[in-house]
Amino acid sequence: PLGKQLKSVSNLFSRHLNQIPLYHEGENLTPMQRMIIVVVHEKSQTQDVFQRDLEKFFSIRRSTVTGVLQLMEKRGLLVREPSTQDGRLKRLCLTDQANALFAIIQQNLQEAEALLCQGLTKEEIAFFSAILAKMEQNIR
Repeated sequence: PLGKQLKSVSNLFSRHLNQIPLYHEGENLTPMQRMIIVVVHEKSQTQDVFQRDLEKFFSIRRSTVTGVLQLMEKRGLLVREPSTQDGRLKRLCLTDQANALFAIIQQNLQEAEALLCQGLTKEEIAFFSAILAKMEQNIR
């Protein structure tokens, strides 16, 4: 079944990222923490990033994102600041420490992605990406 295959590949991808040590304050960053750093870093170049953006981007529940962000705040990787446009919202801002880790994380993710796509043509990757997008819409 496709669902089992998708879950298996996702687990293997996360496990691979976990095997690439990237320590901050003595603790290895989780794959989700790494991906949040990348997403917040890239998106914040052009817009404010809020918790709800991460919920939508990763298709995960609010409580899940809240827990990860609280841990990242506690570890000094990000801060929440009031939005300049809506004081009720808190925008996510990476700390200098997290920004310093960004290039390493991005390089690790690119290498993992290359491994994941090894032996696939650009056309196969584009086709598979389109299929995944359709599957994502079907299940929403």
